[in-house]
Amino acid sequence: MNRFYWPPPRCGSLSKESKPLNRCHGLGPTTLHPRQDAVLGVLYDSIPTPPVSCAATFSCATAEGLESGDGFDRISGLPDDILLRVVSRLPAKDGARTAVLSTRWTRLWRSVPLVVVDAHFLPHRGAEGRPPRRGPLSRAVTDAVSAASNRTLLRLPPPPVARRVDVPDTASLPRGCALPKLQELVLGCIGIEDRDLDFILAASPVLETLTIVGDIEALNARLASRSLRCAHLCFSCVEEVAVVDTPSLERLLMQKCWIGRRNGRKLVTRVKIGNAPKLSTLGYLEPGIHVLEIGNTVIKYGTKVSPNTTVPSVRMLALQLHFKVRNEVKMLPCFLRCFPNVETLCIQSEVTKEPTGNLDSKFWKQTGPIESVQSHLKTLVFREFQGEQSELDFLMYIAENARELKDLVIVLKLGRYAAPEEVGLKLLSLESGKWASGASKMGCLMSRLKDGDIIWSLEAGSDLSFSDPFLLGLD
Repeated sequence: MNRFYWPPPRCGSLSKESKPLNRCHGLGPTTLHPRQDAVLGVLYDSIPTPPVSCAATFSCATAEGLESGDGFDRISGLPDDILLRVVSRLPAKDGARTAVLSTRWTRLWRSVPLVVVDAHFLPHRGAEGRPPRRGPLSRAVTDAVSAASNRTLLRLPPPPVARRVDVPDTASLPRGCALPKLQELVLGCIGIEDRDLDFILAASPVLETLTIVGDIEALNARLASRSLRCAHLCFSCVEEVAVVDTPSLERLLMQKCWIGRRNGRKLVTRVKIGNAPKLSTLGYLEPGIHVLEIGNTVIKYGTKVSPNTTVPSVRMLALQLHFKVRNEVKMLPCFLRCFPNVETLCIQSEVTKEPTGNLDSKFWKQTGPIESVQSHLKTLVFREFQGEQSELDFLMYIAENARELKDLVIVLKLGRYAAPEEVGLKLLSLESGKWASGASKMGCLMSRLKDGDIIWSLEAGSDLSFSDPFLLGLD
């Protein structure tokens, strides 16, 4: 490893000081709630530069001889593939207007990838003013979804801040409505009901990527799709994620998905894994918040391993937990046993605001064998090492049992330790321990992040050709 810092420069982070790009058509970035700032930061980092501009001018408008033309319609004489490129570069409202020209133009409009640039849907207002009403944009989203039957990409951008936009009620759509060419769906800060998500999945026979970001409703995401390859949920209120029947699913990615709090406690989110024979990448699972259910078995402390409680296809797993919360640490080996063939493991250690104490020092010695650790684990990245003894106990268990281990990377908090000398001594004891792989495989990186910062990328997670969806940054 030839680097000193993590994440590498190419990986953007969501820090408390980060501000969304100027595509926010609502309240100024300085007025955003931290959660809104994080959600918009994720979205704007992943949205490509729009191929259209509402302020564009047509160079032909000033061309010589325009007024003295012969009136011949040369544009309609162009082949369909060129006209498709022209229409796809028009703002949505102008592209829709071409449909009235003829039946041919109607067919062209319905065949181009949909790009919704929301600024021109909204009434004029000041830079810091609130949009006066939600009607124009809500109707635009409804029209866009209703007209998207032949499109390969439907990417609805986040609405203006302080405004709620919902996916239209699918019950009002025409009978037999389908999205036969839709391959990627990104819903940002857009509310969606359970039944509407079910409808979209059922009506999209070639949908491969589903992304939901910033949904504030309590969502029960029931994934049933023969074509879906990647499901991406983050910064959303989620009661349940149920992988029901997804024979093509390869990635299930979650970040900060829970239902909320009651009486000061976070409510649990149920994660069910049913038929997903190709699922190879999973995370972040949170033992303190997520109740894991495999098949019909809820994974609890002490659940015995059996073919009905494991997902052997998973090769890359990410977990997020507080090592000073006893119940979360107790569930860690239970979660690891559910994925016996994991080769790459990412552990995100969180700052504990309400500690419940450490487990007995003999806990990991009494844990017993874990198949993935003993026989398959090659890479462990331990992020945001807090310097706790419970963290060291876990890392020592990995070192003493992982026979195939090649890299154990510990990401340290640069300048954020109250007693850095003690942290250094703990790491030295780990490095000098008895490694099952023959010699120490430990390496350290210094984190560029601050407490509370998040490293996450929709683009990296949704790109199935990119092998590092959790941005481990390993060479």
